[in-house]
Amino acid sequence: MNRAAQFGWLVLVLGVAAASPPVAAESLLLDRPWIMPFDVNQRFRPADPGHTPPDEPTQQDIYEFAWQSFIALNWPYREGGLRGEPDPRARLAPISNTPDPERVVVWETYMSPETVFVHPQQWPVVWGQPDFTGLQRVSTPPCYVGDYAYGKPFAPGINQPYTNANVPTGPVVDQNQRYLRVEVTQSQPYFTYIKQFGYYDADIQTRAVGKYIKYANARNAAPPQAMHPGDRASRFFQPVPDGTEFFIDPLPPWAQQGMTEVKAAWKVLKTEGEDADVPGRYFRRVLQFPLPDGSLSEPTLMGLVGFHIHRVTPFGHLPSTFEHIDNVKIGRKLFDPLPKPARPALNPGGENGRPARYPNGYEVNGEGGVANVIPAAYKAGEDLLPRDEREMVNVSRVTPIPPDVQLVNYKYQALLRDSVWSYYQLIGTQNKNLREPNPRLGPGIPGPQHSNVQNLVNTTLETYTQKGFSCARCHLNAFPHGVDSFPPYESRFEHLHVMSFLLLNAKPGSQPPGEFECLKPGY
Repeated sequence: MNRAAQFGWLVLVLGVAAASPPVAAESLLLDRPWIMPFDVNQRFRPADPGHTPPDEPTQQDIYEFAWQSFIALNWPYREGGLRGEPDPRARLAPISNTPDPERVVVWETYMSPETVFVHPQQWPVVWGQPDFTGLQRVSTPPCYVGDYAYGKPFAPGINQPYTNANVPTGPVVDQNQRYLRVEVTQSQPYFTYIKQFGYYDADIQTRAVGKYIKYANARNAAPPQAMHPGDRASRFFQPVPDGTEFFIDPLPPWAQQGMTEVKAAWKVLKTEGEDADVPGRYFRRVLQFPLPDGSLSEPTLMGLVGFHIHRVTPFGHLPSTFEHIDNVKIGRKLFDPLPKPARPALNPGGENGRPARYPNGYEVNGEGGVANVIPAAYKAGEDLLPRDEREMVNVSRVTPIPPDVQLVNYKYQALLRDSVWSYYQLIGTQNKNLREPNPRLGPGIPGPQHSNVQNLVNTTLETYTQKGFSCARCHLNAFPHGVDSFPPYESRFEHLHVMSFLLLNAKPGSQPPGEFECLKPGY
């Protein structure tokens, strides 16, 4: 799309939005927006297996799919319902410049990996209802476990969420010298897949992977997929669900999709004093976090600042990432009724009100892009530094948000102008190369996941890896238990490239519970 066409499209969007009276956002979106789209260009799961496939998507279709997924995940949860059940009668969180928390939303009620991948002796685990009520809850932080050189797991919820990374990067300190906090949750289809094939047990994963590799090497083809309960094909490792599988059939309509993972980042909201935040610009929650001694923090008002979505559909793996508009510069939102903050949450601001920029996207204690500057990761049980001793992290964005992504953002921010979600923006997506990939955004990477965006980074979740990094570049290294060396990028091994690190949280049933498993409560 050339610049003239972009400008004309934007004028059309702004003109329609300005001329229209305020209307509930849900009435302007697609049918039943509280249900996540099944696939790109396909709203609902087809009842007929022989249905006509959707049209070949455009890149804009994929951006719209990401926004529609974002809206459904952040739809208010139906109180008293199952985990992940949306409330069709509710409205998206409205704009309200108060510190009051919003209603709990769908993704917050998903299960955390730590509650799914308990020791196999503790199974069966039930999806059921969430274990919290009201507007306050305990966070669901990721906990890194495994045989690391440190001999103990890393502290949950405070380091950047590189699940099962050997040495995850340390935390981010915002402009108020407060740590960002992170959470990870997973959807009911992902839980059902793990339950169906017993992948909560690392030993079962390992045996299934071994049989898969033996079959693929002997026949130069991928093993068959299980088509019904008890299918002998299930002895081979099964691909992560894209929503077409038999075990998705019994799930409720809001959960009849492929797997979804969510990573979220929160900041402490400063509600008074110099450089106070503007709470109404954030989706708010009162959270408690696990402390080094295993207890919980005092309830703290938090604002959502970062949001990763990893979805799997028949079209393929579709990661997307969103941020708050005020993270690294003061965002300009259409029809903004609220005052702007004094400075961005993660950037001190430069001259003439412009955000400061750093060559590698970050600066710690006045230094950026040099060895040993990235904060060290906290390990389990370590005391956190006192607030006045923390080295502030100043953040800028290395790769600008592409113009075509910004146009879709303007559209959805206009549609959501009465909702707090209009203060959020899509940074980008990753997907299979389409017929006309954008050559300016990089040639992509090898393997089953081809990317139209070479550098796709969330400044709250991948602050220190903004050059040459992306969702796909990281997650191409994700495999189940039993994969000792990276299998080739060939169709016969495609199902082992699960693109999800969460399966590695499974513990071996053949061993007793380990000394360094995550502790309760809240882990």
